[in-house]
Amino acid sequence: MTKTNIINAALRLFVTRGYNSVSLIDVANEVGITKGGIYHYFSSKDALLQTSMHYLLERLEDKYAELLSVKYSTKEVLTALLVERTLERYAKDLLGVEGDGRVDCIHFVIEIMSKFPDIQERMEQGRITICEAFAGKIEDAIKQGELKPGLDSYSLAASIMAMVNGQVALGRSFQSPEMRARMMESMWQLIAA
Repeated sequence: MTKTNIINAALRLFVTRGYNSVSLIDVANEVGITKGGIYHYFSSKDALLQTSMHYLLERLEDKYAELLSVKYSTKEVLTALLVERTLERYAKDLLGVEGDGRVDCIHFVIEIMSKFPDIQERMEQGRITICEAFAGKIEDAIKQGELKPGLDSYSLAASIMAMVNGQVALGRSFQSPEMRARMMESMWQLIAA
């Protein structure tokens, strides 16, 4: 059993059941080891959370970087983020959450933010880094004539990120592939050259 297996199991439980509802025994049972096996790698549940969150954030930031690479057009990036939910599917695959398994990242993040301000700071720094990279992608698209000239690339990147994160909060009626595609197309009409 590896440290990564423990991290993934812990994250899966944290985002499906909530941090406060999960014990180290729950994580050990999920992985198929003893609680002592977890202590081999982590001194406490809080230490496991800290490591797990850094692991998850690094993976998600890497996935964003891949999406924002030069091999994808801005429209392809928007489609991946808003319609196909590439990041959400990636996170579910990474954590081993199958099918329509409930992943409640919003409540999980709210739950841990006040207790772990360093995680909140790390998340904010990651969002800034992603937003800056996204703004660079948008600036390149403006120069290439894919997007309208004069757009504020940083605020547009932040708006798109807010849409990605906010879709889930809107509720089920906004989750259909058709509605997500309509949202993406409306965004594209506003920004396309």
